[in-house]
Amino acid sequence: MLTPAHTYIALLIVQAFHLLHHRLAKRHISFTEFASAVVLCFPPFVVDLPATLFMSLHIFLIAVQVVGSLWIRRLSPDWPARPAA
Repeated sequence: MLTPAHTYIALLIVQAFHLLHHRLAKRHISFTEFASAVVLCFPPFVVDLPATLFMSLHIFLIAVQVVGSLWIRRLSPDWPARPAA
């Protein structure tokens, strides 16, 4: 059975891998990563909100992170090249 705690942990793991992917691909993060981080600041075992709200938001943000990782070159700006010293 899927619970808000399960989707919270899943979002936490997906967010960590997505941010690692940004680092390895040398791409800037966007507002979506910030929104996911804000959501992760409010775990379901601390904040009392309806379970469907938590799970819907977590699953939506997981889907956004996965799509962002698949299309990272198209959706995220590249880091500027550093001049040779």
